[in-house]
Formats: sequence, structure tokens, C-alpha cells
Amino acid sequence: MRRILVVAAGVVLTTVAAALTVREPLIAPLLIAVIASILILALRPAWTIYLTLILAFTALPTFIPTEFNVGGNTIRAHEPFLLLAALYSVAKFKATRRLNLLTLAFAAFVALGFLVGFAEQNAGTKLLYDARPVAEGAVMIFVAVRVYGTNIAATAFRVIKWVLWVSAAVVLAGATLGIEVGGRTEEASLANPGAASGAATRLLTSATFPALAVLCAVVAIVIAKRATLRSTWVLSVPAALIVVLSFSRNSILALAVAILFAVIATRTVSSALRAGGIVLVTIAAFALLIVLNPVLATLPGGDFINTQVTSYSSRVLSGLTSDVQATDASVQFRASEDAWLLRGIASAPVFGHGFGFAYKPSAGTSSFTLDYAPYYAHNFYLWAGVKTGLLGVLLFVLSVASPLLRSLNRPTVATLGIAAALVGMLAASYVAPVPLSSTSTILFGALVGALACATERGRGDVAASEDVSAAPSTVAA
Repeated sequence: MRRILVVAAGVVLTTVAAALTVREPLIAPLLIAVIASILILALRPAWTIYLTLILAFTALPTFIPTEFNVGGNTIRAHEPFLLLAALYSVAKFKATRRLNLLTLAFAAFVALGFLVGFAEQNAGTKLLYDARPVAEGAVMIFVAVRVYGTNIAATAFRVIKWVLWVSAAVVLAGATLGIEVGGRTEEASLANPGAASGAATRLLTSATFPALAVLCAVVAIVIAKRATLRSTWVLSVPAALIVVLSFSRNSILALAVAILFAVIATRTVSSALRAGGIVLVTIAAFALLIVLNPVLATLPGGDFINTQVTSYSSRVLSGLTSDVQATDASVQFRASEDAWLLRGIASAPVFGHGFGFAYKPSAGTSSFTLDYAPYYAHNFYLWAGVKTGLLGVLLFVLSVASPLLRSLNRPTVATLGIAAALVGMLAASYVAPVPLSSTSTILFGALVGALACATERGRGDVAASEDVSAAPSTVAA
């Protein structure tokens, strides 16, 4: 009977939407999204969670829209499903007092920035611009602490696997066939990314950070000998492809911190040796590709591989040296941001200036440097400090540090993998703010919430009781 009523309601709503669309075509995408969300919530409520992940993390060609303009406001495709996922989670599942407190700590960090910004009478549009991503991250934490350890979480993990493979295919098509991919596409060159230098194509998509997080997790559990590279290839292969084709130096930072975390968490000589072995094998494989450059040039697809290797070496590896960074425009831009942020923190160290505060004047000619750069920062921690002060930073640290510290005492497959992914994202946020992106904030919230629940006594014991011999099959599921 419920299905009949839902179908009938769907017909009625669709008819009404069609009529309104004729009169107000600009609201058509929003109406379609609302109808789809209502029907899914009624028939398959758990799908709201899966669709949130799919729409937030999948790299897609530009001809598939993921954002819609409604009345001058941008609505992202995953946002209606995220809201419904939160409603479903609170109605279906419960969280412990500790998990609720951790969630509230992050929510308080967001609320503080909002309230201070409101009190300071910061521009409303800019206040919402600052608050929106971190608020979505808080909502995702709220969802994750409730569904982790359930069948929904297990299915969500399988969804992520397919998201990685689809995204890897799309990114590879963008790099080889020139298909336009949503996100940011440019030359993998530090000198002039906008010029046709002959360098490889750099693709930064909504799948970049999820792939990096998965790679951090896989490397950590392999170092801890809870899985093997062979058993995790279904995750590591697409993730590595996406990360490599992003040509980002922050991926090196994230992986290095994740490896160090794995060694500290396991606290054994063998794990340190395996970590060193992984690093050495990776370096040797890359060096071999450089040596084989003339041979690869004679093989089908060899020129493509050589271009990627050369560009990765010049942009990523050489870009880590102090000499290159001294003249790198992007590094200098970040350094200038940091200087302005520190001045802003010094003028309001306790509560900050609130969301919507312009910590530096507009400059340049692009829409980003003129309209958004004064509010956005690449260093998330200094951004949090200038917007919410030391109090806000403390609330943020409380929400993240507690589950991380607990994971060190309970390095199961689940806790180690999630924690390594989280510390990798925290490290990357020093130069690329994961919680400030409209899609990667969903990843950040999912990791914080999942780790908090995984380390919860009682609920987290599901992970603690895992048989190590069964870990490879669990990870590769």
C-alpha cells in the first residue's frame, strides 16, 4: 500500500512540477531534485546516504551537471540528499553520549564562526560562503556516527569502490582523450599552468581527495600487515591513478604523514621496515620509468607515460625543493595568505572575526582573487583561527583529536585505515583545506564520524574483534 501511495504522490508531484517548470524554468532542476529526494526517502531511505557520496565524490564530464542555479543561488546535487540522510539517520539510529558530544564540538565550532560573523555584521552572502562547507561537514559527522557499523556503512564502502573506478575512467579519459572533466584542469607545470607547454594534463576533481584518503588507508593497513597490496588492488589501483593525474604536492605530504602514523600506531620494527620498503620500491619504480624513457617512446602509449613521468618529476618532486618553492607563484601566494591570516588572528585571538570576514584586501583581476580570495585560505588551521579564534580551533581539535588518540590504542583494520586517511587529510589541509571544499568536506565529516564511532567502546568493538586473517577480504570487499 505504501508503494502505491508513493507512486501516486510521485505522479502528482511530477505533474505539479511540470506545470511550474513551464512558468518558472529556472527552478526545474531544483524541483526535480526535490521530487527525487522525497521519493527516495519514502522508498529507499538509505539511498540518500549512497547518493550523497556518489554525487559528492564522483568525477564526471562537464556535460553532466552537478550544480544548479536557482534564484541566484547555487544548489549542489548532493546537498538535498545530505539533508535527507541526516533526517533518516536521526530517525533510524542512535548515538552514544560521547559521540553526540564530539559531534556537538564540531557543530559548536561552526556555530561560533556564524554567531561572531553575525555579531560583527559581516556580509550575509560571504558569511554563508564561509559557513556552508563546514556546516555540511558537521552534518556528515552527524550521519557517520550513527550509521557506522551497520549494513548501510558496509554498502557505502562498496559504493566508494565503484565511485573510484568510474572516476578513474573519467579522469583517464580526460588525460588521454581531452574530454572536459568537472573540476580544475590545467597544465602540470609550475612555470605557467595556463600555457600550452607540452606538459601533462593536471586534473583536480571531486574524486581527488577521496582517492587520496583511500590510498592513505590502504598504505597504512599494508604497513601494519593487516592486508596485502594484492588483496587491496581493487582500491589502490584506481585511487593511485586519480592521485597521480592530479599532480598535487599535497598528496606526498598526506601519504608521508599517513605512513608515519601507521608506524607509530603499530609500534613495531617490522612495520617501520615495511614502510621503508614501500617508499624505496615506489622510488625505484619511478626511477625505472625514467631510465626506460627511450624504450617506452617506441611502444604504443609510451609517449603518454613518458609525459606523465616527466611532468610528475618536474611539478611534484622538483616542486618540493626549496629552490623551486622560492620562485613558485602558488607557494608565494600561500605565504602571503598566511601573513595576512596571522595579522587577523592577532587582532581577535579569542573569538576571531567570524565567518564572512575578509582577512585581506581584494587583489588581482580574476573573479577568485577579487571576490573570494579575501575570505578563503589554503591553510585551514589559520583560516579557522582568524574566523573562530583560539576557542573555535580548540573545539575543532577536540572533535578530531579524541578519536585519533583512541585509535592509537586500538589499531584494528578499521580504526587504523580510517585514522590514517583522516591524518592524511589533516596534513593536506595545511596547504589544501579539505573541510572548505563543497565536496571534500563530506569526506572529512565521514572520516571524523566513522573514526569516532569505530573507537567507541561497545560499538567500536565490532572492529576490534576482527580476525586479522580475514582483513584482506574485508578491505577488498
